[in-house]
Amino acid sequence: MKTLFFGFLLPLFLLTAYAAGESAQRPGSATKEAVAKGEVREILSQMEAEALAAEKGNRWNEASNTYREASRAARLSGQLQKAVSYGNKAFEMGEKAKGPGLQVQAILQLSQTLGRLGQHEKAREWLEKGIEIAKLIPLGLYKENIAANLYGQLGSDFLRSGEAQKALEYLSYSLQAQESKLSFLKRNRGGKQRIQATEDQVVGALERLGKAYYQVGNVEEAAKTYQRGLLRIKESGLKSRLEGQLYQELGQLYLGQRDYTRAEENLQKALGMAENIQQAQIIERASDQLGDLYRKTQRPAEAIPYYKKAIASIESIRSLLESEELRSAFFENKMQTYAGIILAYLGDNQWEEAFNYNERARSRAFLDILGSKVQLAHGAFLEEERALQAKVGALRAKMEAKEDNENEGAADDGRARRELDSAQKAYNDFLAKVRRENKELASLMNVEPLTLKPAQELLDPEVTMLEYFVERDQILLWIVERDRVQFVRTRLGRNDLASKVKTLRESVFQLGEKEKFKASSQELYKLLIEPALPHIRGKELLIIPHDVLHYVPYQALQSPQGKYLIQDYPIYYLSSASLMQFTKEKKRAGGERALVMGNPNLGDEAGNLRFAEREAKEVAIVYPLSAVYLRAEASKTHAMSLSPKYDMLHFAVHAEFNEEDPMSSALLLTGEGKDDGRLRVDEIFSLDLKTNMVVLSACETGLGNLSNGDEMVGLTRAFIYAGTPSIVTTLWKVNDRASYELMREFYQHLKGSKKSEALRQAQIKVMEQFPEPFYWAAYELTGEP
Repeated sequence: MKTLFFGFLLPLFLLTAYAAGESAQRPGSATKEAVAKGEVREILSQMEAEALAAEKGNRWNEASNTYREASRAARLSGQLQKAVSYGNKAFEMGEKAKGPGLQVQAILQLSQTLGRLGQHEKAREWLEKGIEIAKLIPLGLYKENIAANLYGQLGSDFLRSGEAQKALEYLSYSLQAQESKLSFLKRNRGGKQRIQATEDQVVGALERLGKAYYQVGNVEEAAKTYQRGLLRIKESGLKSRLEGQLYQELGQLYLGQRDYTRAEENLQKALGMAENIQQAQIIERASDQLGDLYRKTQRPAEAIPYYKKAIASIESIRSLLESEELRSAFFENKMQTYAGIILAYLGDNQWEEAFNYNERARSRAFLDILGSKVQLAHGAFLEEERALQAKVGALRAKMEAKEDNENEGAADDGRARRELDSAQKAYNDFLAKVRRENKELASLMNVEPLTLKPAQELLDPEVTMLEYFVERDQILLWIVERDRVQFVRTRLGRNDLASKVKTLRESVFQLGEKEKFKASSQELYKLLIEPALPHIRGKELLIIPHDVLHYVPYQALQSPQGKYLIQDYPIYYLSSASLMQFTKEKKRAGGERALVMGNPNLGDEAGNLRFAEREAKEVAIVYPLSAVYLRAEASKTHAMSLSPKYDMLHFAVHAEFNEEDPMSSALLLTGEGKDDGRLRVDEIFSLDLKTNMVVLSACETGLGNLSNGDEMVGLTRAFIYAGTPSIVTTLWKVNDRASYELMREFYQHLKGSKKSEALRQAQIKVMEQFPEPFYWAAYELTGEP
């Protein structure tokens, strides 16, 4: 440790003033003014022109400083790729100026931006390079300050990646450097504002160090470090936004130790402070942890209002976080808050309210899948939403800029908060207008689920809905019918459930081991279906899976008597009960015209689907008014341009699922020119369909790992939003020949039956020729039956 930091640890008497270097680190007045006015984007072109002029004039110092300011301004306004480009230029100009300080300051900007983009490895490489460059800076307080920032950012990155021991080393040095700087300023009358800002930086270093101690399991030292931070705030009379965070983290620590008295005391303090200054993240965390505390101490009724407060904070953020990295970081593990309130309501015997929050959880989760990649609004709605989001984004940038600015005061903070609240209210008013005019669009912009009673009213009298929620150590199940609701739970951990689902799916492909599949299938039948049987009165089942249950072929679950579930009931699926309001609106008469895409030319004979062409032609035999496009003609261009004109769409093609980025999952069609032929989920949202059904008789190629089903939900939801009430999809790579036989039967039965019954009859028929579920059980109907 001493060896690592020797080059930077200096006695205070060696430290000299660093006014020139420090002033270069502060936000430029142009950026500060632009942030204050919400006009960050407008000044970027001016900054770029000034930086370019300085570069052409060989004024390398000026060019580096200006590019760095442009990088910061771009980062604050969410233009992250521009921020990277300007940061690289700032570093390049610093090299030409032979200024190690300029280079390191550029690196500090770059690493923040790369972190927001999720490129943590690159950010770390830059920071490590910065440490080497910083050794060239002359001895003095400026060098100490630069080092503190470098080691602080590196330590924070090690915290993020769970490398807590390394985080401890780097953050310990960062704290020493910050305290050294503070001591120097106090001894040399550095000015009240600068001293207070440095006090706040020391508190920030203590907060991060406390986290590191907590991560390595040294709870006692973590508690002492948090308390040191709180004591420093008290003794210095500092008004720090970190105070509430320190109380929250101390409360979380005591909660983990089951010291409920001290946990409650600290979390209540954190919540009160956060509410006074509207710190959304601390409100959410402290409220959630108080909910957990009251639920764990058998006080579910007391837990509920705290969970509600946490969820209100979560849902107020929505997609106004500009980057995917910020969004995923903020919403990570937020589903546990929804699970908490569901369990609290169940603990208080309120089944209906528990169901309602189960639907809210699904709505919130899907908004996270959508992120900001999909353009949903059109025309005037789109322009208004962009303008309002830009304003909220700029004001959030202003709040963030305060953290970089030593001279912002409490009055500025209060004014910025009021402006942000006003902009958020304007955005909420916009959502209310959208809700009045286009309810489905509103549901994809904000959490807008149905509650239990309206959902029941949409159920057909002969349908029983089974809605599942997978919790950490149990499976929750609501059995819902038009006139009643029942609730059951099965004690089984999520990891054990995932293992059983994986075993079932693996055994589907092991055609020679029928007993293995039978045992697995009957085990899941016992866990998922048997508890509901005493309450099922309907003749048809609507399954609402959750999490890993999206990968279960319920139709192939086998009773102890050896009957498959599909033999007893027609089955169809939805990702949430709330979707019924939209699928029913889109329901149309069957129609006779199908657009069929079969066996596209993907440039690789290994992907050739020989029976897909026969399947495509078979659809045209049943529906003579159909248009069939095969091989080179089965193109993305044809699919997008012609799909709005047909009653049905049939894709006998390969599909590719992406669990990491569900919106980039795609149907693989023939490419043309520079177009690769991939019809992505985010593009499907933009289609204007008037179809009664979409059939994806797709041979999937990417669904391997079992995550939480987002990639499957995204695909079906895209087609529903685009205008169809029903989608037939596959759960695994289907057999080409069996697919042909099944689809032929399906379309023939469709002439005189509902879609769910037609699919059931087709599966039972194919079962006669191909008994193993591998051949027939992959097909599922989502949407209207």
